[in-house]
Amino acid sequence: MKKDTLIYFYSALHALYWMSYGCIVAFTTVFLLDHGFSNGGIGTLIAVSSLLSVLLQPIIAGAADKGNQFTVKRVFMLLSLGQIIPLILLAVWKPPMVLVALLYSFLILLQLSMQPLLSALGVQLIQNDIPLNFGVARGIGSFSFAILTFFLGSLTVVFSTRCLPLIACGLNLLILFLIHKFPEMGSNQSHNITQGGTIALLKCNPSFALLIIGIAFIFASHSSINTYMIHILKRIGKGNAELGQIMAYIALLEVPAMLLCTRLIRKWNCGKLLRFAAIFFVIKAIGITLSTNLATLYVAVSFQAISFAPFTAAIVYYVSSVLPRHDQVKGQALITIGLTIGNILGSLGGGYILQYFHIGFMLWLFAGLCLVGMVFFLWGAQNTTNNDMHCAT
Repeated sequence: MKKDTLIYFYSALHALYWMSYGCIVAFTTVFLLDHGFSNGGIGTLIAVSSLLSVLLQPIIAGAADKGNQFTVKRVFMLLSLGQIIPLILLAVWKPPMVLVALLYSFLILLQLSMQPLLSALGVQLIQNDIPLNFGVARGIGSFSFAILTFFLGSLTVVFSTRCLPLIACGLNLLILFLIHKFPEMGSNQSHNITQGGTIALLKCNPSFALLIIGIAFIFASHSSINTYMIHILKRIGKGNAELGQIMAYIALLEVPAMLLCTRLIRKWNCGKLLRFAAIFFVIKAIGITLSTNLATLYVAVSFQAISFAPFTAAIVYYVSSVLPRHDQVKGQALITIGLTIGNILGSLGGGYILQYFHIGFMLWLFAGLCLVGMVFFLWGAQNTTNNDMHCAT
């Protein structure tokens, strides 16, 4: 397969994955509220699924690293294939709440577990001399997410929330078709993994450990906002249609920053860009907390363009810059684990806070946690040199 074709296919995988993520994960609260779940129950379900993904990801990475029967490509296919039957059941049948909880937890678990594999597939392309620009591929994912979520809110009003698993099922079938076309690729790193594992890596790189803690705290705030955005909108008298529109707007904002990320890194370096992003995560969280109408909410979420967007693209390159090659797979996994822990804190904590307090209290609490995360982030993010970047221009 030609190099250009592989780049197009990888970008298309990002598009399909993030659209599927939008249907399953981004609209979790809307779907489960429609099926009679409480905010606390939704938070618990997301947290348990996220925790299980933290436990599953090292197992998946270990199997894929061996590169025998379970390659990155094959494991990615298995995780996508595993979603088909649960999605069909949720689309055509209204099962009891217990079964809905089990099926949806399983779907979130598989969705979250696919993320590091998608990044690993990109790393394999780069290591096999494919001139991939990860920021562009990720930007295409955000753009596709934006287009779909713009319509999803209205579609749930017209066709009910059952349209969500139906659309996700179709997207996963396309993912399976596309990933099947990928060749099997080896990795230069898989044969030289440090025996000490992730704990040894963190002990040898204390600044990287501080960064992981900062990521967990910042993304607790980020996750609580995304998970309970419907409640933020209800506070100002809006609903599902506005949810789809604002999520589409947020995702579209990410695209320019992701497309320009490689140039920004070469001008600033990864560490500076990550510290810059951390500051604006806090500004965004405080702005959303203070929003009293739809206009001010849109202004506040606009900071997504200079917080989440540069973080998402820069962190992949940062790991390849500050860690030796034989530790980069574990480094990417640790970043994902930090994000997932933040997701657990945001979804579980936010859900139970909303059970007993109002949305404003939740937002202020997590804005404070985001500020703490920023401090850890500023301590942990190191400056990098442009020569260390393993990416395409």
